[in-house]
Amino acid sequence: MTRLVDIKNREKEILGLIIDSYIEESKPISSAYLCQKYHLSCSSATIRNIMVLLEKQGFLSHLYTSSGRVPTQEGFRCYVENCDNQDNLKEYSVSLGSYTLSQPSIEDVIGYTLDSLVQLSGYTSLMAVSARDEKIFFRGMRFMLEQPEFEDVCRLKDIFYTLEVKMGALQNLLFDSIDDGIRILIGDDIGFEEISDCSLVISGLRDKDLSFAFALLGPMRMNYNRATSSLQSVKNQLKETVEGLI
Repeated sequence: MTRLVDIKNREKEILGLIIDSYIEESKPISSAYLCQKYHLSCSSATIRNIMVLLEKQGFLSHLYTSSGRVPTQEGFRCYVENCDNQDNLKEYSVSLGSYTLSQPSIEDVIGYTLDSLVQLSGYTSLMAVSARDEKIFFRGMRFMLEQPEFEDVCRLKDIFYTLEVKMGALQNLLFDSIDDGIRILIGDDIGFEEISDCSLVISGLRDKDLSFAFALLGPMRMNYNRATSSLQSVKNQLKETVEGLI
């Protein structure tokens, strides 16, 4: 597998600009587009040559000979590794709402957490809870319908199939992924063929006999900075709320 360290700085920079643009535009990105959008000092031909090198390394692909390039799974992995910096996380103001209740229940906390994740991120939110028993919940499937990647009904069916039939396995994945940081699974890394064209961003909390695992499910073209910042902000607030429950 090609790793981040194998890429020269200039190639890494261009790959980042391509993926930033692809996340925003949801269409193949050309060298001319990059030069115009980012006012690059080098020529379109130079950028095109770099894109060819990135394609040979497996970070980009293209649909047609004359089209721009789109990131591959490996390209997104490289991008995420390069952006994986806690200092870049934006802290969103979050109120889980439970403070307005005199005795908030676990169900209240779950509902507020899911709603907050959906509103902050714009992606489908999942939450697995282990207390006396284990349960998994999700909200925000409507955001999948807004993504151009899922205009194909068959792709949407695969996502619904996973959320309906494979919830037990998905729940185990979320619990197994809890750690102090944020874990990002891209494409095949998720381990579910039906959602291998998606990404899953996971975090959680463990506290005595109470564990929360929560995640954002979206297209591979998701805004990873916003997704990780949303999870971190909600996690910080959830930790304070949980401490008040136990």
